[in-house]
Amino acid sequence: MTTAENEEIENKIIADGFAAIEEMRAQLAAIEKAKEEQPARLAKARADADVARGWSLIEEPFETQFKTISSTDGTTSLSLLNITARELWGARLCFDLLDCGDDYDAIDTVISRMFSTVNGDTGIAMVVMSAALSTIAGLVVPELLYEIEHSGSNWDERVRLCEARAKAWNGRVSEIRKVNDESEGQGKNLDAFDIAANAMDGDDILGGSGDDRPHQEDEPR
Repeated sequence: MTTAENEEIENKIIADGFAAIEEMRAQLAAIEKAKEEQPARLAKARADADVARGWSLIEEPFETQFKTISSTDGTTSLSLLNITARELWGARLCFDLLDCGDDYDAIDTVISRMFSTVNGDTGIAMVVMSAALSTIAGLVVPELLYEIEHSGSNWDERVRLCEARAKAWNGRVSEIRKVNDESEGQGKNLDAFDIAANAMDGDDILGGSGDDRPHQEDEPR
């Protein structure tokens, strides 16, 4: 191999190295740009969602999406939501809740608004909630896990969730009630959040007292 050929190979290696560095810089710049723009994009998306919700309630009131069937003697009745409405409202509830993040006041507002929309009909509310849960479990979580595994190279989270499932089923109501009775008046009763958090991060569902989450008597959520 001649000196000229060696120099050509070296120059190519150097050029490829500089190209890789520039590509990494461009990727980092894109990440920083997306991070900086996220608050404004979130604000716009949330405003758009609020407007869309308002118009949907005007153009298609919830009351028009179900029918009530009465018994032959007229003493009881059953409200039935049409299938398409069930799935659409389930998707809406799914994304309304996910947008709340860890804002528990916002979560309570969404749930309360759901019950108000269905006029307190727990049967219809449960049907919509089941559609929302199915959407979260069947679409949203798999998408997030795919990104975590293939973009973040984290192959532990799926296992962690499955281990949490085992811990949750190993829990017993009697044990949780005993812990809650012992901590009565201290504002540390285990709720669904604490149970799930302990199942994901602790040795069992009683592995913590929920101190990581602010309680209403401590500070606003």
